[in-house]
Amino acid sequence: MHKTTWVELSREALRHNANMVRRLAPKAAILAMVKANGYGHGASWVAESLHQQVEGFAVARLSEAQQLRARLTKKHIQARIVQLGTSVDGAVLQACSVHGLDLVIHDLESAKLLAASPLPRPITVWLKMNVGMNRLGMSTEEFAQAHQLLCVQPHIASIHHMSHFSDAEDLDPTLTEQQSLRLSELSSSLSGSPYPLSMANSAAIIGHPNCHHDWVRPGIMLYGDDPTQRLHAANALKPVMTFKATVLALRDVAPGDGVGYNRRWQAKSNARIATVAAGYADGYPRHAPDGTPVLVNGQRASVAGRVSMDLMTIDVSHLPHTTVGDEVTLWGEGLAASEVGRYCGTISYELFTRITSRVDRIYL
Repeated sequence: MHKTTWVELSREALRHNANMVRRLAPKAAILAMVKANGYGHGASWVAESLHQQVEGFAVARLSEAQQLRARLTKKHIQARIVQLGTSVDGAVLQACSVHGLDLVIHDLESAKLLAASPLPRPITVWLKMNVGMNRLGMSTEEFAQAHQLLCVQPHIASIHHMSHFSDAEDLDPTLTEQQSLRLSELSSSLSGSPYPLSMANSAAIIGHPNCHHDWVRPGIMLYGDDPTQRLHAANALKPVMTFKATVLALRDVAPGDGVGYNRRWQAKSNARIATVAAGYADGYPRHAPDGTPVLVNGQRASVAGRVSMDLMTIDVSHLPHTTVGDEVTLWGEGLAASEVGRYCGTISYELFTRITSRVDRIYL
């Protein structure tokens, strides 16, 4: 098949990164984040690749959980799937029970509804406390009430306690350890303790080993990005996704000539421009500024002109051997998505999840 725009996804890199999580948090169970279609990498592919390395997977939407359960069942894979914070009603509770999904309860009203709703099969509940993020999660008083309501219900198989750090990327441990202590102290005070605790995302796994608790929840680090920029050499993560396209055309431009819509980029001297088969309809950021790096056959070049729907233009004046059909890496192996993100005023998470369905996926 002729390829113009595609992503290559490396199972070896994915498993390497999961091994690094295990190495950094050897005493914790791993709940791998596969929400947003596995951060754009394919939730079922990630789960099928890692089900023997991790203890479970988590998603953000009920539809994601149901689809993942169906795909894994077809592959005869049994895995814990956790439905993260969502709106809870009777239909959601029934679905979690029928499909064997764990459910995060983040408010007292949902806990009350669950307590009053007999289910076909008991479910495992993860009670979420707010320790400073101020998005989802219960106050200390609400959390204790929810726990007391649910710990005596026959349709609750088990209870986990969880929260989410607000500043784990900050290498100063003070705030993160305070937030960790808030959950652990409350949890230990409740009847039936100890309960499994979970707080650590990728940044906390890497930067705050005292806060790993019983379950860690790696997300972006599974896909090769270190949000703390602390892992190097033997501990480095590997990019799982490499976004590629081909050179469709080459054009020489004279001094003063403009390139692309509104001629945003203008040549200061004789220049050579390559037109590349990728645009914002593929998921490349339209707002990428001039100078954003790419690789042409492994050598750095840069965006020159506004990204359009299907095409982008790059300056290859210093790469005289560039030809039509050459391979261009937009991010991935050799060019970190986080670096591209910095040029574009965003983060690797957004870049990964913006790749559109028309882009070919090649699983290595």
